[in-house]
Amino acid sequence: MNRQKVFFIFLFTLFFNVSSFAGWVITQKSYDSDQGEASAIIETIYIEDNIMKIVQDDMITIFNLNDETITLMNPEKMVYWKGTIADYKTDIKKALQTAMEEQLKKASEKQKPMIRNMYQGMMENIDDPSKFAGEEPEEYQLEIEKTNEKERIAGYQAVKYQVKVNQQLKEEAWLSESNRAHSEFDIQKFYAIFGDFVNQAASGAYYQKDEEYIEFAKLGFPLKSINYYGGYESVSEVTNLKQENIDITEFQPPEDYRKVNLTEVGIEEQE
Repeated sequence: MNRQKVFFIFLFTLFFNVSSFAGWVITQKSYDSDQGEASAIIETIYIEDNIMKIVQDDMITIFNLNDETITLMNPEKMVYWKGTIADYKTDIKKALQTAMEEQLKKASEKQKPMIRNMYQGMMENIDDPSKFAGEEPEEYQLEIEKTNEKERIAGYQAVKYQVKVNQQLKEEAWLSESNRAHSEFDIQKFYAIFGDFVNQAASGAYYQKDEEYIEFAKLGFPLKSINYYGGYESVSEVTNLKQENIDITEFQPPEDYRKVNLTEVGIEEQE
C-alpha cells in the first residue's frame, strides 16, 4: 500500500472526539484487500490540543493547527523539515525543478518536451491540486445508515455504519459510540489550512467534506473502516487505543535531528 492510500484512510480518523483533559494514542493497521493483511502498514497516531503526529516506519508527519505548520521527519536519516503550507509548496516545486533539470541533461531532444510537460503538470498540481483531482459531481446523494451489526474492536464495542453515495457503497465504518467528549482536533480548520496538502495525497473523497458526513463522524470513535474503490478495498483497523497526557516534546523533532530541505528529508520518494 502506498503512502497516498494510507493518507486517505487515516483522514477518517481525524473526525473523532477526544477529551479536553488528555490526548489519545492510537495504533492502527492499514492494507489493501488485494495485497492482504500480511502487507499491512502499522502506524501510531498521537493527538492532543489541535496537534496530530502520525508515525510510520520511514516518515513521521506532524500537523500543528496552532502555529499552522507541517513537520516531516525521516527517522532513518535523523533529519526534519518544518514550515507552513506555503513553504511546502515553494520547496517541493524547487525540488521538482531540480529533478527536471537533471533529467533534461540526460535526455534526448525528442524526450525533452515530454519531460518538461510531465514536471510542469506536477508543479501545477502543487499550486492547485483540485485541478487534477477526480471529478466531483455537482449533485450527489449521501446516505449514512446505522446497521444492527456490532463488533468488539481493540477492547471497545463498535457499531457498524454504511456510507453510500448515489446508492453506491463507498465505505463501512465501525464506531465506538461510548467514546464521546469535547472535540479537540478542529477538522474544519485542518482542511482550511492543509487542504492542498491533503488533496495531493488523497483526492476524490469529496463526500467526506460534506457537513452530513462530518456530523456523522462526530458520533463516536472510528475503530475500523473499509473504503471501496470498485474492485478492491482499503482496510484500516485500530489495534490499540489509549487516553493519556502527551508531553509536548512528543510533537517536536528530537534534539539530535538536523533541519534540512524537503529533498533531503526524502519527501519526493513519498509523493
